Amino acid sequence: MRRVPRGVEKFHNAKMRLPGGGMAKKKKGSKKKDEESLATIAVDMDVHKRIEGAREDFEETQNAILRRLLGLDGRRGGGAPVEESLGERARRAKGGGAKEGGWSKIGRHGHEVFLPNGTTLRAAYAGQTVEGVIVDGHWVVNGTSYNSPSAALIAHVRTRDGKKVNLNGWRIWEVRRPDDDRWLRLGEI
Repeated sequence: MRRVPRGVEKFHNAKMRLPGGGMAKKKKGSKKKDEESLATIAVDMDVHKRIEGAREDFEETQNAILRRLLGLDGRRGGGAPVEESLGERARRAKGGGAKEGGWSKIGRHGHEVFLPNGTTLRAAYAGQTVEGVIVDGHWVVNGTSYNSPSAALIAHVRTRDGKKVNLNGWRIWEVRRPDDDRWLRLGEI
C-alpha cells in the first residue's frame, strides 16, 4: 500500500456535482481548484516563513500569496516595482501596516498602537544594535522596508553563533516618536 504524505489529501472515488445537477466521478488522486490543478511542492523552513510573513489576512491561501508575490495575480507584487526582489519588498503584518501618517497595529490588549512617520527605532540583541525609522508607514531598517517589527528585527540580527533567530520584535524594539522625550519599549505602548 502506498503511503500518502501527511498534509496531502487522498481521494478515492470522490464525486463532484456538475453545474446541471448531475454527478461526475472525480479521478483518483485528483484535486481541482477553479479549474486549475494544484501541485504539492516541498519548501524549506526559511521559504515557508517568508510565505507566511507575506500573508495579508488569515483567509489568504499559500497559493494566493505566491501568486501575488510572483506578480501572477494581476497586481504588481503588492505595489512594489516588479524588478524589486521578494526580500526587498515590504512584508505585510497580519492586521497591521501602513496607515495614513504612519504605521498602525491593534496591540494584544485590543488598543491601537500608532507610530507616526519619523518615529526612530532601535533594538539591541546579542551584542548587536539595529536602528531604523518609520517612513511612509513602513519599518525601514538598513534601507529595507518591512511592515512588521518582528520581520524587521529577524532580518538584521543573528545569534552569537551566527544563526538565524525567531524573535518577537514587540519585546525587543524600542521606539521614540517625534513628540516623545524618551525611548519606549514597543510592547509597552
